[in-house]
Amino acid sequence: MKFLFLLLTLFVSLYADVYTQKLYETVLGSIFKERPIVVFATGDVKATLQNSKMFDVVGNCKNAVVAVIGNDTSLEQRCKNIPIFATTHRNYMRILNAFGAFYWRKGRPQIHFREGELKMFHLHLSHDLQRFIDE
Repeated sequence: MKFLFLLLTLFVSLYADVYTQKLYETVLGSIFKERPIVVFATGDVKATLQNSKMFDVVGNCKNAVVAVIGNDTSLEQRCKNIPIFATTHRNYMRILNAFGAFYWRKGRPQIHFREGELKMFHLHLSHDLQRFIDE
């Protein structure tokens, strides 16, 4: 019984990681056209993005075209001039140049975008993602 529970837990966590990786590939891949997408990432999302061939994860914001900020609440000074995609509701609300966010709330995925920041950074969402723009 314990083995079955461990196996089920492992399967669910692997599925969540794959789902999350595919979501980042879809969302960021539709916004940023150059491949690989050079991204600065913090927190748990760093490992998720490193497992994808679509992203080149770098150690600072100097050469990144986008920053994906996880649970980390501190930002490098250089990150304040590039678009930021948050992975927590708190960071989405706190970081002024966060153009969007993906996070889990009560077991459900939440996707949000800010129209003002999208315009400020000249970013364009695909038609499928426009329904997630906050009003």
